[in-house]
Amino acid sequence: MTLLTNNSTHFRPRTAPAQPAGAADEPTGTIVCVLSEVLGRHRVSQTALAQACGLRPATIHALYHDRTSSVTWDVLARLLVGLQALTHEPYEMGDVFRLR
Repeated sequence: MTLLTNNSTHFRPRTAPAQPAGAADEPTGTIVCVLSEVLGRHRVSQTALAQACGLRPATIHALYHDRTSSVTWDVLARLLVGLQALTHEPYEMGDVFRLR
């Protein structure tokens, strides 16, 4: 328990630490899907990927063009499994999504 005295020299309100100039204006970054780069590198079509991972072609199309606002864990897992099946290489989340 903190006791406050009436003497104003002992009471100092807490203030937020000073931020460097422009720190509040800097963006924190965005996550982008680079599926188009991965498929292009391996010359795999969107249709082939949709069939390999059991996802709708429209879902693959939206990811390919980075037009999604969210991805469920199930979709992400299916996507990575499908990529591994087609390319015979291990894939992780960072291979398909990047912070920019």
